[in-house]
Amino acid sequence: MSVIIIEASFDATNEKIWDAITNSDAMKVWYFDISNFNLTIGNKFSFYEGEKKEYLHEGEVLKVEENKLFQHTWLHPEQSKGSSIVTWKIDEVDGKSKVTLTHEGVESFADAGPSFTIANYEMGWNALVKTNLRNYLYNIKKLVFTKEIKASTETVWDKMWDKNSYTKWTTPFCAGTYYTGEIELGSRIHFIAPSFEGMYSDIFYLIPNKLIIFKHIGNLKDLKEQPIDAESEKWTGSFEIYKLNEVEGITTVTAEIDCVPEYINYMEEKFPLALQELKKISE
Repeated sequence: MSVIIIEASFDATNEKIWDAITNSDAMKVWYFDISNFNLTIGNKFSFYEGEKKEYLHEGEVLKVEENKLFQHTWLHPEQSKGSSIVTWKIDEVDGKSKVTLTHEGVESFADAGPSFTIANYEMGWNALVKTNLRNYLYNIKKLVFTKEIKASTETVWDKMWDKNSYTKWTTPFCAGTYYTGEIELGSRIHFIAPSFEGMYSDIFYLIPNKLIIFKHIGNLKDLKEQPIDAESEKWTGSFEIYKLNEVEGITTVTAEIDCVPEYINYMEEKFPLALQELKKISE
């Protein structure tokens, strides 16, 4: 039997993590909207995935140890005859709360097609535990900004990531900002201010002219990548996403960023200004 194991440690109490993974109101924020969920042994619950309400999930509560362990079944009755078990475990380790997510039996969903591979499940759980749950616990908010631009997606994309024009549209954040690295899947990018400080990130996902996802890793100082410290540990792995969609010659740019609390006001002020600059140089 294949077993997926995801581990992450957080500066949060066991009680706060327990609430995050078992309280339906909290789960709706970072996980899934499960309206018929409760912690009674034998309780059966169901939910759909994402805004498009795809893939019916069904589960049944198997074990509950308050603030320590929660286990339930995980099924896809519309796609597969398979069955699996998900276990959440919380331990105190070195002054932090360690979360261990175990998913057993994913191989039983082989009859459901390529979307249900073990690799896809592992990627999904990594994002849910190490990014979504972390963001919820540390009050990291997803901010969304949009701008309509009268230009093709190809034109807007080129203006966004050409190294000369990138410096122009990002001026509202910091005049003279630039980046090094190539816009290619898996590439390491350095986002750099004139002070030679900044951030290093990886291109996590890429569809040229349509979608790019940056996974932010850590800080730069004197152009050098700094190790993850107590401050950057709270946001490392956060995403910055740009989506481009063209309809009748108008491209809608949607930016989604995971933002730590102390920068929310700054980003809410500066991001619309930056997208307005992008509009000016694209039209």
